[in-house]
Amino acid sequence: MGWVVRQVQTVGVAAILVLLLMPVGKAAAEQLLSVDWSNAELKNFVAAKSEAAARGAAPVAPSRLDKVKLPVLGFEGAPGLVQNSFPGLGPQPMGTRDVHTDETNPVWYQIVDTYGDVTVSVAADLRVQHSFGADYPVYQTTGPGAAPTAGPEVSVFDENDEQGMEGSIAEYTVVKFGVPYTVTIECTAATKAQCQDIAQIAKDSALLKVIAATPPG
Repeated sequence: MGWVVRQVQTVGVAAILVLLLMPVGKAAAEQLLSVDWSNAELKNFVAAKSEAAARGAAPVAPSRLDKVKLPVLGFEGAPGLVQNSFPGLGPQPMGTRDVHTDETNPVWYQIVDTYGDVTVSVAADLRVQHSFGADYPVYQTTGPGAAPTAGPEVSVFDENDEQGMEGSIAEYTVVKFGVPYTVTIECTAATKAQCQDIAQIAKDSALLKVIAATPPG
């Protein structure tokens, strides 16, 4: 898989997803985003998972991500920008994966994959309410080998935006199944150039895959 998974018990919601989450009390009273569970990609994923379980090829106990009330997008391996940060043609970089969610109300999640000097996180929250205009650009991810697309708009922050910052942070959002997913990439000073490679970051967005999905009911 390319990483070591570490299960993280998370109750400090605001501390984990400061940019995405509303105060718990306020968000609880608001309507959740509606997930398009009828999407063919989700149906195929759920069907394949059921078939694997029937063959005994799937874990008996659900993972924490299986309990999340929205489709979970994540990277199945190290994105290209991470591989570019490791010189040479050696094996795929090994990373560690932290999973954050509120198990008492799993309407959000954050996956944090750490590869040395590069950290890649994917986060989404059904409580985040967005009003999209008719001209709002919605970017769909495509698989490897598919026709190239413009990709998501990537924002990069460095010392020019925040005094004293030594590395860089890149961020973009894609919308799938009616849910906005935010990908944040943090680079230290040693890998700063990788966070500024907008073309590679946009290309890597096509590697986002559904890694967990449990429809309601």
